[in-house]
Amino acid sequence: MPAPAADRPLGVGDKAPDFTLSDQRGKPVPLSDLLALRRYVVLAFYVKAFTPG
Repeated sequence: MPAPAADRPLGVGDKAPDFTLSDQRGKPVPLSDLLALRRYVVLAFYVKAFTPG
């Protein structure tokens, strides 16, 4: 049985599901709001500054 859609990684060209992250001030920002302003959104995930991670 295949994994549920939420458990599978996205493929190249797949549309990401809408989700919400906090900005640098703690304000929630949904992906859909960013896409309403621009066609592309680049997400960069990195370890917290000054941690050994």
